[in-house]
Amino acid sequence: MGQYLQMGIGYRMEIDKKRLDKVGVTIEKLEIELNKHFDMSLYDFNETHDKIIFEIKESVVLEQLQEYIQYQYSMYPQEQPYTDCFKSAVEIIGGLSTFQEIVQVAEERNFPCFQSNRITDEIKVSAWGWLEIDISMFVFFVEGKIFMEGYNSLLKFIENNVRQSSEKWTIAGAFRCFIE
Repeated sequence: MGQYLQMGIGYRMEIDKKRLDKVGVTIEKLEIELNKHFDMSLYDFNETHDKIIFEIKESVVLEQLQEYIQYQYSMYPQEQPYTDCFKSAVEIIGGLSTFQEIVQVAEERNFPCFQSNRITDEIKVSAWGWLEIDISMFVFFVEGKIFMEGYNSLLKFIENNVRQSSEKWTIAGAFRCFIE
């Protein structure tokens, strides 16, 4: 039994208000802590009765996602069947005109190289407090099953390198790498 290495763009974050209240953190403090992991200027704030929601700005996705993932795909080994998937995904994304259409394509999982996935992560919000956060992602790399535990430093290294090498695209501030 192993897990899959997945990398992509966090496009939606949800935090349960009850959990936020339980750790005694304000929304302002939450944003400060989230900004340590994501470029929060890329996200719009929303609130429901029971959730705090940060969703990536549609303009950022529409202006940058296609070119950004095309660039990321170019750094991946250029072998079949990868190249066919990359080309198809980039073409489909380029033909879409709304954020919701892009989410729908990702959620349909028709492309191994462009999917949606939801992960649960934790962020430290105080000296002893951790807050669970649900992150929906555009996953553009899914690699075969591997046995990995305790590779947080390696994954952070990958995230930081992707962000640094992607300064042209502010959307890279939402890049995440995880094993699920």
